[in-house]
Amino acid sequence: MTDHDTILLTGITGSVGSWMARTILEDGGRVVAVVRAESEPAAAARIRNAMAIVGTEESADRIIAVCGDICDPEFARRVLESETPISRIVHCAGVVEFGKESAELSRRVNVEGTANLLTLAERLKTSFCHFSTAYVAGCRQGRVLENEIFVGQQFHNPYESSKCQAELLVRDWAERTGLDAFVLRPSVVVGGSQEGRIVHFDGLYNIMRLLDSVAGAIGAREFRVAANPAATKNLVPADYVAHAAWRILRTSPPQTYHVTNPRPLPLSTLRDIFVELFAIPGARLVPEEELRRRKPDRFESMYRKAAVQYAPYLRSEPVFDRTNTDGALQGTSLALPEMNAALFRTLLEYARTARWGKANAEAAMTGRSRERFVRRYFDRFLAEKMHQQLLPNLKRMTATCRITVEDVAGQSWSLRIDQGRLEEISDNGMVCQCTFSLGSDVFTAIVGGRLAPQQAFFQRKVNLDGDIETGLKLATVLAAFFKKWPYGEETGHVG
Repeated sequence: MTDHDTILLTGITGSVGSWMARTILEDGGRVVAVVRAESEPAAAARIRNAMAIVGTEESADRIIAVCGDICDPEFARRVLESETPISRIVHCAGVVEFGKESAELSRRVNVEGTANLLTLAERLKTSFCHFSTAYVAGCRQGRVLENEIFVGQQFHNPYESSKCQAELLVRDWAERTGLDAFVLRPSVVVGGSQEGRIVHFDGLYNIMRLLDSVAGAIGAREFRVAANPAATKNLVPADYVAHAAWRILRTSPPQTYHVTNPRPLPLSTLRDIFVELFAIPGARLVPEEELRRRKPDRFESMYRKAAVQYAPYLRSEPVFDRTNTDGALQGTSLALPEMNAALFRTLLEYARTARWGKANAEAAMTGRSRERFVRRYFDRFLAEKMHQQLLPNLKRMTATCRITVEDVAGQSWSLRIDQGRLEEISDNGMVCQCTFSLGSDVFTAIVGGRLAPQQAFFQRKVNLDGDIETGLKLATVLAAFFKKWPYGEETGHVG
């Protein structure tokens, strides 16, 4: 590679892609960023917001924005027609959702999107770098080698499976074309090591956000979490991932690299750190059997529901062999910071300052674009589906609810569902049984089918007032609606 390489980068508005863009630009490279947006100005605005979050807003003007969706089969043709000079593709975009309701979205974005980019790389005759995850190891135990992909393992969720399928596509493509392919497998990515900067607060942050919201109520009482104290959690800061990846791409041979932590944290240590940060001295890691013997209290039950998708990762974790990565980084000054209480305090302080992503989302969407997005959903998208039996499970549902999008000033919509059919949409404030209140960032994730309503409620992303029982029933059945009928104008972080 030369100092004048131009990188086609996907996922620049994501947590890894934004740090990759910063790192490439700081080293003198050029970036062409693929962004889902209605126009080039809108794409440029999303890039500016992402670059501001990772602390390099001034670099945004050096990034060429290309409007596009990697899931579009015509995407490769349009990039080729633009005649933009590309020397390498770095693919960071992807869906990071663990629930079964997101299986189809994961397949479409993580597998089909990768296939479309490989088609483009082949036509450009350029090398390809694919950001995967160390957790393609699935349910494996023991040491996992970098050159292993699918060895018959089971997976914890559709996300792991989709990333494994994508890796197999990359390997087969490299063997067939003879072109260079790099696969980078980070573990659990958290914010930058210096200031905690990160674009999206998902994964471990969902647990931290819940603890932050209920810690005051828990106080000194016992708080049991089903987990194996001897298991580890492999965590890496986003800036380390980006710098290690860029070093590998510039100096090392094309192969697979575990960009992981050689010193993963025992869960017992992580528990001690969280006890200190959130002031919950009664927190204990216990076997699942104990919670079956003695029923969880309301706080323990709330945690279990909110963290159910992460439960397998608290029982065990394989050892990620770093032979290739250690060889590539040998002799460099790149050091992985210690994942101690001080670093976690930095992560927590940044998350609180960013209001767990709400501030970032509000910066990414102007008030006008937020209002336009929400209004289009109710006035066009939902209106087209009135008076139809869209889902069999809704036949037994008759209810009225109000949806208030908090950062769209003064806007709320009331819905009347009668025997599973949406019969009325009103903004005149009909009397409703329950009210859902949420921010526009959560709204876009839910209507896009990326976040289940009941999961959002238990993660404290949605407030529910009125008839709670009716609200939770609605949340459950509507999850199937959002999965089947996702709103296609998402402004979230699919890529």
